Amino acid sequence: MAYDLLIIGSGLSGLFAACCSARRGKRVLLIARGIGSTHIGAGTIGVMNNPADLEAAFASPDHPYAKAGRRALEAALAELQTICTEHDYPLHGELGRNLTLPTAAGSTRQTCLAPQTMIAGDLARPEPFALAALPGFRDFSAALAAANLKACVITLPLPHAPRRTSGAPHTSATDLALLLDRPDYREALIAAWKPLLKNAPPRLGLPAILGLAHSAQAHGHLQSALGLELFEIPLLPPSVPGMRLFDLLRDDLAAHDGRFILGPTVTGQIHEGRATVTADANGRTKTHTAETIVLATGGFLHGGLAAESNGAVHETVFNLPVDTAGLGARTHWTSEVFFGPHPFSRFGIRVNNYLQPLDASGKPAAHNLLAIGSLLAGADRLTEGSREGIELATAWKATQT
Repeated sequence: MAYDLLIIGSGLSGLFAACCSARRGKRVLLIARGIGSTHIGAGTIGVMNNPADLEAAFASPDHPYAKAGRRALEAALAELQTICTEHDYPLHGELGRNLTLPTAAGSTRQTCLAPQTMIAGDLARPEPFALAALPGFRDFSAALAAANLKACVITLPLPHAPRRTSGAPHTSATDLALLLDRPDYREALIAAWKPLLKNAPPRLGLPAILGLAHSAQAHGHLQSALGLELFEIPLLPPSVPGMRLFDLLRDDLAAHDGRFILGPTVTGQIHEGRATVTADANGRTKTHTAETIVLATGGFLHGGLAAESNGAVHETVFNLPVDTAGLGARTHWTSEVFFGPHPFSRFGIRVNNYLQPLDASGKPAAHNLLAIGSLLAGADRLTEGSREGIELATAWKATQT
């Protein structure tokens, strides 16, 4: 089958580009070796920790935001909100006005958009809140978070939670989220929790376990029955809110006749200015061609970039040249401060204003090849808090290109 768009990578940028294109009637194939960045993220959309810095990013020629443009960012956020609302998982917020949300360690995180299940936790609000301690659940210390956030702790049991062979209560956030998808289990929680919350503050923070497939119903049901506002706090991977976003986009792609193949190893070829890819699934290979091929394989963390012990860095599908900002020795790639900023964070593929990757001479490597998301050079996404914004804006721009 001939495709209009072939996307390599199943992170936020790849999935979103695939959904946008399929919704426009394009024939779309998405191929990925494994699950992308959604499962380790918070499930929120960060654009810039300090919104005032956004204009400087648009004005910096090498920044991915400058390559995408303001219109692409605004349109991408709006389209993602539309998709999520259609799947009963609305995202709230607006560009230029961040929400300040708590983390599981009791620090704060800036985000542009967040799901309905999290927005009551905005720390800019004056109402007091409590955090729920769930006995037997080891992935969230309410006491630690509450000490840093100056909140009180309320211990709430988990009735009828499944037990492992050791007899200990189940500790998986995913398993608890699946339980909370069930109305009968939510009723059991309500019966156990309501007497303990009679004198609770008006807001209650929970670890992110409020359902997987039916989080809107779980959140609304518990919130109404308990008579207070509930908000989720994202945990360590695998991220339940991230899994929701992945499932939602995957299902939307399928609903618009897009194809998703998970598992093959993908290698790329460029011949006479045109890119093709070969997918290898357990020794069975198949070459795919498309009008446009989009690289959305991510940076070092997700395998889009790889570094050798001698300091060489390469892109892993087409072996495109990587911009390392002139830093040869690996001793120059990191700073002495663990949480950065680190120079290697800005490594990536150089692209032109059409998002075409450039070869060593500065010309497009292939006329039908684009690169998007965390693979692009020129931004320290962690320090800026711009990861999801860059992924969405460049993905949207690619679908227009």
